[in-house]
Amino acid sequence: MVRNVFKAGPFAGVPISDAFAEAAQQQSAVIYRLPTIQWPANAQPTVTPLGKYVAGTKITNALSLSADVLIILYTDQETMALLDVMTGNPAWDASAKADWCLYAHNFDKFKSLISNTKANDTLAGGAFGLLSAMTIAGKRVVLYKSELHPKQDGPGLPFVPVIQQLISELAPNLVLTTGTAGAIGSRIGCGDVAISAAGRLHCQKNYPKYPSIATLTTGNTELTSDVVKFDREYLQYAATHLTSLSLPGLAQCYQRLRTIPGYSFVEKNTLAPAIYQTGVNPVPGPEPMVILSADYMTTDDTSNAEHLQPLGIMNDTDDAFVFFAINQMPEAKRPHCLSVRNASEPQIEHSPFPSSTSPADVVDILKNIAGTIFGIYQYCTTLNSAFACWGIVAGL
Repeated sequence: MVRNVFKAGPFAGVPISDAFAEAAQQQSAVIYRLPTIQWPANAQPTVTPLGKYVAGTKITNALSLSADVLIILYTDQETMALLDVMTGNPAWDASAKADWCLYAHNFDKFKSLISNTKANDTLAGGAFGLLSAMTIAGKRVVLYKSELHPKQDGPGLPFVPVIQQLISELAPNLVLTTGTAGAIGSRIGCGDVAISAAGRLHCQKNYPKYPSIATLTTGNTELTSDVVKFDREYLQYAATHLTSLSLPGLAQCYQRLRTIPGYSFVEKNTLAPAIYQTGVNPVPGPEPMVILSADYMTTDDTSNAEHLQPLGIMNDTDDAFVFFAINQMPEAKRPHCLSVRNASEPQIEHSPFPSSTSPADVVDILKNIAGTIFGIYQYCTTLNSAFACWGIVAGL
């Protein structure tokens, strides 16, 4: 079915009528450059070559390197924020991308599954995403900036086999899937981070190659990963010393949002954003410490209009698909997996709706409010999930 969708940009493949995407596109993210970070001894992230590959190489065969950790990134703003934390330089322009390698193994094999191969320059050039490498406390880390996105690429769901292929080649012990998300429940504020070892799929579309997705959605089934053990010393360091570095940027976000009527419920960050972790210090509230991933744009609000609150603590459109991809692999090849998501918008509040307001209109109004916050806060909040990723890897 032909739909009127965004053809390019961060919402390529999403209907242009989507209220969240439309509102987000009307804003620009606040970019706040971090000061020099004081890293613990021997734990500073250090950029390294991607194995034997020269920067800019288009890799068309199976990767000939391994990694201890694979970190999956999604949007440009999320990538920029992580680079600012890990390298001190958030640039994500043509020059910066030229230092990465293109991942194109089996592109022709999976190309027919991609609904829009012109959604971005990487796909148009015959690659799924970009790869870079670094070390953190002696651990070999590969960064993968995916240009495939489950909510956008059609019923073939090419994201799943490509992630499986990448994991099979790198054989990491741990996969971190990270970036922005919407808060579910009232206890999560902008910039707070939730680290989850489980995901739930929340899908509307049919996927002929993966019929179990419908069953998993209907049953609200958790897709879990074995618990990965790491020393929490560094994650605690991030919570105590690093997330506070995002406060000036978050203050700029707040000041910009204040100029737009209707956002008085969004609180100014006065304390350092928190880092919550499944099984250690979960978010204090009834919502489960699970990442809820839809194949469409969702948002939580105080009236629970989309019925998300019993299902998770953050909602996004990617991470449960990573858990799904891993759970479909042979057990011996499955890495540990953690979702590391920062709240780019809090739970949405709105005055009572007139009884004549349709459920669809309620959802669209709330999504419009959430999209505006996301458009402004997405970069500065993501600094904190990048700090959390560093803390996890350093503690392995």
